Amino acid sequence: MTAPTPEQLPRLSPGAVRLSAALHARAERATVPRATVMEAFTAALPGTARGEDSRTALATLLEELSDVGTLRLPHGQRHKWDAGRPALPEQIRLRAVTPRKPPAVSTRRSYRPELDWAHTAYLTSAHHEDLALINRWFRDTSNRPEVRVPIPLRERSYEIFRDEKRLDGLLSGALFAPGRLTLEQLGTFREPPPLAYRLLGDGDTLLVAENSDTYATLRDLLTSNPGRTRGVAFGSGRAFEASIETVKEIHGIQRIVYYGDLDAEGLSIPARASVTATQCGLPPVEPASALYDLLLSHASTPGQMVSAERAHTLTAWLPPRLRQRAHEVLLSGRRVAQEATNRNQLSGDATWCP
Repeated sequence: MTAPTPEQLPRLSPGAVRLSAALHARAERATVPRATVMEAFTAALPGTARGEDSRTALATLLEELSDVGTLRLPHGQRHKWDAGRPALPEQIRLRAVTPRKPPAVSTRRSYRPELDWAHTAYLTSAHHEDLALINRWFRDTSNRPEVRVPIPLRERSYEIFRDEKRLDGLLSGALFAPGRLTLEQLGTFREPPPLAYRLLGDGDTLLVAENSDTYATLRDLLTSNPGRTRGVAFGSGRAFEASIETVKEIHGIQRIVYYGDLDAEGLSIPARASVTATQCGLPPVEPASALYDLLLSHASTPGQMVSAERAHTLTAWLPPRLRQRAHEVLLSGRRVAQEATNRNQLSGDATWCP
């Protein structure tokens, strides 16, 4: 089976898109050493790379890119990981990279000033085909500022490529690496999906539930006495990784607290969303610790088996006192759905309120 190229990847979190683009722009061969990974991380997400949770953020994004097939991590090879927690790989392998050669002088193309970088970049013929269409758009709109007024990404993509999804795919590839193309140059933006929420009080905390029934339970139980909770939101699974950007529209939020399933997906969603949040100037996403305490008191059910290294990455988002128990659940191939803490249990226990 042929590995997917960056342009074929499913929708990624914004942080993973930036990291993927930076990696593909720097990779001279399929195997990418640790130093290059760190360089790409710093270029793609400078604020996150210098933050106190940078190790967890990088590990989370690398796992995401591994999950969708754009890179391979050295699973099961302990000597190829460092000793930190969560561990980081000494190298990764990008699945769609071939050895690169400098562009031949005879094949140099004429590009607009916005694309000067393309003359010396290592790019494939497919990249140059995409750039030819982008170059034409720059040319045709150079004296038409009204056409460059920002419009949503898929509308601009259709205008340039006659394919509304083309820009979505290109964002995680080499064309959008730091110092190359930007959405601002193309007069476009990614519109995050809307976040469904209910305002309850005057507090400073937004409580987010992964699933709809738990959202309804938390909303109803907090309505009469919200405490610090300003609102309760429905994360809608992985949609929260992008919809978190809309939290900026909710006045007065100083804390974002998340409660989801105790499994690989349920723990990766808030960790990825937290990277996006810090990039947007929002507070990081915290675990709803008391709710996870209650969740871990319930029996687990069959789930997805994960490796020890991935379990360390996933549980790093939880507070230290919960990590070992959660780690054991994941290693055993088990999970606990958040619906285990049902309305009857929560209505009789006020200790879970954020």
